[in-house]
Amino acid sequence: MSGAAKRRVERAIILAAGRGSRLDRGDALPKPLRPVAGVPLIGRILRTLASEGIREAVVVVGYEGDRIQAALADEALHAGVTVHFVENALWERSNGLSLLAAREYLDRECLLTMADHLVAPALLRRLVRAEIPAGACALGVDFDIERCFDLDDATKVLVEAGRIGAISKELDAFNAIDTGIFRVNSALADALDEVFLRGGDASLSDGVRALAATGRFVAVDVGDARWIDVDTPEAQARAEAMLRVFGDGLDDADGDHVPGHPIEPEAMEMFAPSWVRGASPYREDHFALADQESRNGNDEFARLMSNESPFPPSPRVIEAVVKALSRGHRYPNASMAKELRSRLAGAVALDAESCVLGAGSSEVIDLLVRAFVAPGEEVVIAVPTFSMYEARTRLAGGVPVLVPMRDDLEIDASAVMRAVTERTKLLFLCSPNNPTGRRLDEGTLRRVLRPGIPVVVDEAYVEFSADDHSVASMIAANPNLIVARTFSKAFGLAGLRVGYALACPPVARLLNRVKLPWNVSTVALAAALAALDDVAEYDRQRVLLREERDVLRRELGSLPGVSVFDGDGNFLLLDIHDTGWSAEALVQSMLGDGVFIRALASHHLRRGWVRVSVGAPDANRRCIDSMRRSLTRARNRPALH
Repeated sequence: MSGAAKRRVERAIILAAGRGSRLDRGDALPKPLRPVAGVPLIGRILRTLASEGIREAVVVVGYEGDRIQAALADEALHAGVTVHFVENALWERSNGLSLLAAREYLDRECLLTMADHLVAPALLRRLVRAEIPAGACALGVDFDIERCFDLDDATKVLVEAGRIGAISKELDAFNAIDTGIFRVNSALADALDEVFLRGGDASLSDGVRALAATGRFVAVDVGDARWIDVDTPEAQARAEAMLRVFGDGLDDADGDHVPGHPIEPEAMEMFAPSWVRGASPYREDHFALADQESRNGNDEFARLMSNESPFPPSPRVIEAVVKALSRGHRYPNASMAKELRSRLAGAVALDAESCVLGAGSSEVIDLLVRAFVAPGEEVVIAVPTFSMYEARTRLAGGVPVLVPMRDDLEIDASAVMRAVTERTKLLFLCSPNNPTGRRLDEGTLRRVLRPGIPVVVDEAYVEFSADDHSVASMIAANPNLIVARTFSKAFGLAGLRVGYALACPPVARLLNRVKLPWNVSTVALAAALAALDDVAEYDRQRVLLREERDVLRRELGSLPGVSVFDGDGNFLLLDIHDTGWSAEALVQSMLGDGVFIRALASHHLRRGWVRVSVGAPDANRRCIDSMRRSLTRARNRPALH
C-alpha cells in the first residue's frame, strides 16, 4: 500500500468535554489532563494520532475547557498537529452532542476517539486501511473479550456479517467490545441529529445504532492491537503497567525497552485480574492471637475458637511421621497415596479412582471452585456456614449467591432451589453445618440433588455425630454429589493438612486435572494411613468429646440469657442476645481469662452469636467458669445493639 493510501485520513476528532467523575481524585483535574505514566491522557492520544499521519485534531471541550486548551498548546506543538477547539455547552448530557458540536469538521472522513482511550498505532492503521462501503462509518472492535479490563462498564457489540448489529453497555448477547475508535463522516452526525430531535439527547451509541439500522456501520477487527479505556484509578494503573511493558506506543513486541519512570510496587497488583484484586484473604487473626499466647508460654490458654482437636496425634501416628521424615528428600510416594485413596473410598463402597486427595478439605473446596466456576458464574451457598466457600468463589471471579437459612437455622430447601439459575455451577452445603452443628436430612439433600447441579456436602465434622453416617454412600446413584472430608478434626491432623473428596469417577478425573501434583506430603500421607490403623484410639477420643460436648451444652445452657443449639459437631453455637452482650465484647472479656471462643460475623451470623469448640475437660471447665464470670460482671457491661 502506498504512503498516500496509508495517510488518506488526516483529521481526527477527540471528545474531551466530560468531567470523568470515575477518575476524579478530588483535585478537579479534568480527565483528559490526568497523567498516565507522566503524560496527560490527551497528550498520549495526540502523539499516537500524529504517528499515524493525523495532522489536524479537533478537540471538543466542555468541563474545564480553558484548562485543556492551555495545557494542549505545547503538546500540540510537540506532536506536530494543528489543533482546533470546539466548545460543547451541553457537555453534561450524552457524548453524542459533543460530536454534533464539531459537525462542521465532518466535511471529510475523520477518525473519532474518546479522550480517555489509549491505543496502539496498529489499531489506527487497521481502521484506516479497512475497506468500507462509500458513505459508511466504521468502529474498531475487539473480538478477544477476555482482554477487556472492565467488562462490566465496557460497551458491548454484536457483530453480524461484518456490520454492527447491536451496541450497548447492557447487551446480553455480544461477540466484541467497542474500542472507542471510529472512522466517521457526516452520516453519523445525520443519524445523531435524528435521535436528538426525537428525544432531546443522543449518545454515540444511539447514533451508531441508528446508522447501523441502515446497514452503514462496519465493524473492523483490531486483532491483537492493544488498547485500554482509562476510566477508573484501577484502569489508570493498568495502563501504566501496559506502557511499562509495551512502551509508549503499546506496540513493543517483546517488551524490550527501558521504561522512563520508576516501577511502583503498588502497580504490580494491576497485573492481577480484578476479582483477585478485590478478594479479601481468609481471616487468620484468631490463629495469630492464639499462637502468640503459646509463644508467651501461656500453657493454660484454652483454644476453643477453631474447632481443633484437643488431643495430639496418637503415638502410632507420631512414629509413622518420624519414619516418613527419613524419606523427605523424595517426592511423595505414589503407592502411599493410592493406598490412602483406596482405603478412604473403600469405606463407602467406592473405588480408589473416586477419591481425590487434598492438603486439607480447604484445598478440596478450592479445587472444586476452580474446576467448575468461571468468572461471573454463580455458586449457591446456604448461610450461615463456613466462610471458605464464599472466599474461594470470589477469588475465582465467581458470584456467591448467599441463601439465608430459616429462623430455626435449618436449610431452607425451597429458597435454595429458587436461587438456582442458568448461571449456577455449584451448590455448597455443610453437614454437620459449621457453625450451627445441624445435620442435613436426606430428604433435603435428595431435593437439591434433583436438578443435576454439582452439590458439595462438606462433612468435616461428620465423625462427631451419633451414627457417623456419611452421605457418600449416595454418590453411586447421584453422580452430581461430591463429598468433602478431612483429617483435621476427628483425627487431630489439622497441622499436617490432609483432606479428600469423594465423587463419581468423571468428577474425580476433573479435579485431578486441576490439582497440583504432590499436593499431599509424604509426612501427611504417612500420618493419615497411621491414623486409619489406630481407629480404637480415635474412637475413644470421639466418645470423650461427645461426652464433653454434653457437659458444655448443659452447663453453658444454664447460664442466664444463653441458649445453646443442639448440634452434632465438635463445637456448640450459643445465642447470647438475651445476655445484653455482643459477641465481640464477650470474646474479649473471656480472652482476659485466657479462654478464646469465636464471634461469627465471617459466617454471616450477627453480633449475638458465639461458637465454642469442645476442648479437653480442663479447658471446657475454664470456659464455663469464664463465661459465668463475664455474664455476671458489672451491670454496665457492653450492650448488644
